[in-house]
Amino acid sequence: MVLLGLAAVAEKTPRETIVKQSPLASQRDIPSTLAKGDLIAFYRQMYLIRRFERTAQSLLKAGELPGFLHLYVGEEATAVGIMAHLRPDDWITSTHRGHGHALAKGVTAKEVMAELAGRATGCCGGRGGTMHLYAPSVGLLGTNGVVAAGIPAATGCGISAAVRGTDQVAVAFFGDGAVNHGAFHEGVNLAGAQNAPVIFVCENNMYATATPFWMATRNTNVASKAQAYGIPGVQVDGNNVLEVWRVAKEAVERARSGGGPTLIESQTYRMVGHHEGDPLVGTYRTQEEMDEWAKRCPIDQFGRLLVDTGHATAEELRAVEADVEQEVQEAVQFAKASAWPDPASATKHVWADPINPTLPAVETNGQAEKTVVQGWLEAVRDGIAEEMRRDPSIVYFGEGIGERGGTYGHTKGLFQEFGGRRVIDTPISELGFTGASVGASATGCRAVADLMLADFLFEAGGQIVLQGAKLRYMSNGQVSVPMIVRAGMGVVKNAGPHHSGAYHPVWAHAPGLIVVVPSNPADAKGLFKTALRASDPVIFLDHKSLMATKGPVPVGEHYVPFGKAKVVREGTDLTVVSCGLLLLRAVEAAERLASEGISCEVIDLRTIVPLDVETVVASVAKTGRLLVVDEAYSMCGVGAELAAVMMEQAFDELDAPVGRLHIEPVAHPFSPTLEDSIVPDAEKIAAAARSVLDGRPPLPMRATAGPLPAERPQAAPAPSVAAPPAPVAKAPSAAPPKAAPTAAPAAPSPAVTAGGMVPIVVPNMDLTITEVTIVKWHKGIGDRVAAGESLVEIETDKAVSEIEAPADGELAEILAKEGDVAALGQQVGSLKP
Repeated sequence: MVLLGLAAVAEKTPRETIVKQSPLASQRDIPSTLAKGDLIAFYRQMYLIRRFERTAQSLLKAGELPGFLHLYVGEEATAVGIMAHLRPDDWITSTHRGHGHALAKGVTAKEVMAELAGRATGCCGGRGGTMHLYAPSVGLLGTNGVVAAGIPAATGCGISAAVRGTDQVAVAFFGDGAVNHGAFHEGVNLAGAQNAPVIFVCENNMYATATPFWMATRNTNVASKAQAYGIPGVQVDGNNVLEVWRVAKEAVERARSGGGPTLIESQTYRMVGHHEGDPLVGTYRTQEEMDEWAKRCPIDQFGRLLVDTGHATAEELRAVEADVEQEVQEAVQFAKASAWPDPASATKHVWADPINPTLPAVETNGQAEKTVVQGWLEAVRDGIAEEMRRDPSIVYFGEGIGERGGTYGHTKGLFQEFGGRRVIDTPISELGFTGASVGASATGCRAVADLMLADFLFEAGGQIVLQGAKLRYMSNGQVSVPMIVRAGMGVVKNAGPHHSGAYHPVWAHAPGLIVVVPSNPADAKGLFKTALRASDPVIFLDHKSLMATKGPVPVGEHYVPFGKAKVVREGTDLTVVSCGLLLLRAVEAAERLASEGISCEVIDLRTIVPLDVETVVASVAKTGRLLVVDEAYSMCGVGAELAAVMMEQAFDELDAPVGRLHIEPVAHPFSPTLEDSIVPDAEKIAAAARSVLDGRPPLPMRATAGPLPAERPQAAPAPSVAAPPAPVAKAPSAAPPKAAPTAAPAAPSPAVTAGGMVPIVVPNMDLTITEVTIVKWHKGIGDRVAAGESLVEIETDKAVSEIEAPADGELAEILAKEGDVAALGQQVGSLKP
């Protein structure tokens, strides 16, 4: 083996990637701690993997196995040498070439073979198959059909062990192709930063599918890559089980004792194609290369060693082989005799059943629930803190969510109360810490992955959809992922194309996810607390324009169940359905229409998945008409889904076609005039409602095969009015202020009023700040000031800052006293230039 420190590593030429064969160990090279029984067990385990794989290969060629196979032939020493140091409660993640890992970790040959055959007796009931083997009872968190996907999950397993105070370790197996993937870099870096007990094992077999490793990277020394993350890197002959065993012993002991991660590069070779059917030689490999590696068969080498050193006789090894042959044949017969899964069970284990957790009863003693007016962020933050105090296994991942308190001030105080072990300030690595949240949540913790903006969820999309959402199903209900993926959604302050998206229908399309879009502080807190007690992954979207709003929030324990829409305004002529910010705009539109004699019933969906179609159908049965208003795009969106539901369940109740009003299908433009033109507001909603009542619903813009549709006339912008009423009838609640106007470009000189005064105004601030509190005036009336000098100390929910003098002059007027609240852009004083 070669231990690589922080010194530079010499570059390799392409064909030097084949590690030199370790000399055949002599008797003195066999560790004294290994008894004869241990050594024979190593031989048996390697031989079991080899015979299992060759048998599966034959069954596939005979048409007796469905799908296709990626076999582990030639690499057996790595799995056996590593796994010899692991306990059943230690976790591993694996690859598409993972049968050997599963067998070495303790899954029986019968369970694995039955799973490969797609039978009900397989380790995942036939749901996973060859690339998706799960067995939590022995610590197998899955082989994986996505390259590198298990690496962040293993990091999460290690963090979970540290949070729960156990001495468990996690091992991530992956191939050389994975080290060029972002999941490798993000997962290993996060593990290093957190000193997590994780061993990363790269089984470098020289080829990623058919691409030689030396063609994919300039640095073919995988172990040296550990230097970038400040952790040990070890290179070992992966065909020598004793060498692998020695390296793994040190790495596992380091991890268990709090010494952090290790990267092991196990240099080995697969004696089969990338998958069955892939040619062995003649394309990307030569026969000479195959022949050279065949001489280094890990099983043959080790068998000769045992005989030559007197640790076993040839007869003893033949007896082991015969025993293995019988075990494999019994596994084949077991698989063939096993029943196929019941087709009626195909839809089980997508979500928890029931989907809502058992929630604590709230005692009101027959009286109205007491409420207190709270801001959105404060209410949700209180809910998170309440649950973190109750459940010490809850962890919160995110960028800048520690001492800083989050981009929006939404985690303010959590780091100070719960510490950096549970409120984890991560690198900018959405894929990495979301994947870690999957692993942590699947192994005893509940994790929140805070991705700041809904647009950034796509950076972690594979971990959300392919891992978190599917894990319960792939494992046949054995593993749940009670995680929350939290992000700010929606249009606010002209944030532009990469900071304004909603996208909740995208996540609603993925089975296994719950999707939450609240519209008020009480629901936001109640739904978050429910999510922290649920068993499924939840996409929780806070609308950025609602983060500065306030409203009545029940005092004490407060939970809102998933899939329960709320009628926030009764009506008889038209049902309007929405969520998030546009729910409030829909209420505003309904109030305007009421003055015209039009009665609208407004429904807040609250959750997109599960979708409460029953409440909508019941309302449409009363009103006969439906308008869906949603900030996400119309194509395959919430409006389309509810329109389809009406066709299925309420066709006879409809008196007019269903109307859909969505944001226009463009990237969110920056300019205020462009953004205003594409986003629904109260006036556009009112106009759409009138169109539905007239039997002519608005038509969403679509791409066509021909010329794009002509520009459509836009509704006139709504006049400036007071804040709209709250969506909850008879409950005092401050609705969100209108989006603050975008700050004008810097002018060469300050604006001057008609009276010759220069106004002092509250400057535009970050995305979710809409108002400030005047803390202290540094100058008094008549004091002289210089341009840029600090005039007023102001405070927001996030920070204390200053308003500077816009020009040289004399403070002439103070319009907002200390303690007053002022909106962004509001004049708080005047200067005489």
